[in-house]
Amino acid sequence: KNEFHFLDLIGLEARLTPDGPPIGTVCNLQSAGNDLLEIALKSQRKILIPLVKEIVPIIKINEGWLLITPPKGLLEL
Repeated sequence: KNEFHFLDLIGLEARLTPDGPPIGTVCNLQSAGNDLLEIALKSQRKILIPLVKEIVPIIKINEGWLLITPPKGLLEL
């Protein structure tokens, strides 16, 4: 429980609420001191999200999604 391989995250939908629509899909992972999720947004832009419990509090691999709670402004960068 609560364990996964980083490659299991690729392809998961990213959501802002557990029952909300996906805002994008995890398309890559980067490790540069901190692990980062690269998310391809529906707008075709890509963003990097730190893979920390405070910003990615829920990961539902079997259900195919994860929840992100980005700090204000992060999605607009």
